[in-house]
Amino acid sequence: MCHCSNHHKKYILNLSEIISKCKARDREAEKALFLHFAPRVLLLCRRYARQESDAQDMMQECFILVFDKIRQFNAEKGAFEAWLYKVCTNKVLQILRKQSKLRLVYVEQVPESVEEEPALFQLPREQILEALRQLPDGYRIIFNLYEIEDWSHKEIAAHLNISESASRSQLSRAKRQLQEILKPVLKKNKQQTKTFLAS
Repeated sequence: MCHCSNHHKKYILNLSEIISKCKARDREAEKALFLHFAPRVLLLCRRYARQESDAQDMMQECFILVFDKIRQFNAEKGAFEAWLYKVCTNKVLQILRKQSKLRLVYVEQVPESVEEEPALFQLPREQILEALRQLPDGYRIIFNLYEIEDWSHKEIAAHLNISESASRSQLSRAKRQLQEILKPVLKKNKQQTKTFLAS
């Protein structure tokens, strides 16, 4: 007999209890929340930071803000995870803005499209992260917001104080440059697949 639904309900109840205790500044609850979400928040930060140490620092600042704002969380308005990632993403953007890393590379001609590479997201996480860190800051930030965080160009434009067309341009060029960076890896994987199928 599957106890998946019972386990899920227990998790929700536990998370709800942990959040309530965090709102009361319970240190053990804050520790439990941190340990549960830290890996995913760190991954979010690693997508924006060039160095691992910067990602660690970003994560710490994110959780400080989460615990400061957690009383504002309302379960009736949405899931906690969505609220958490929104708070953390906004904090990361704020950090980058202070570091003057939200300067975008503007171009006169905007490419209308870029060749999609479905194999891109099938690569190991570390290879993708390493490639993202090689992108210019503006490219990396907009690629993350659009492709990973599912922000619209309208949301990106509002948060970064740019036009929607500039956001689309940055995304298009980010994809193109990312494909160039990963081209040797993608080519190798494609060749290995062909060899396997031919054997």
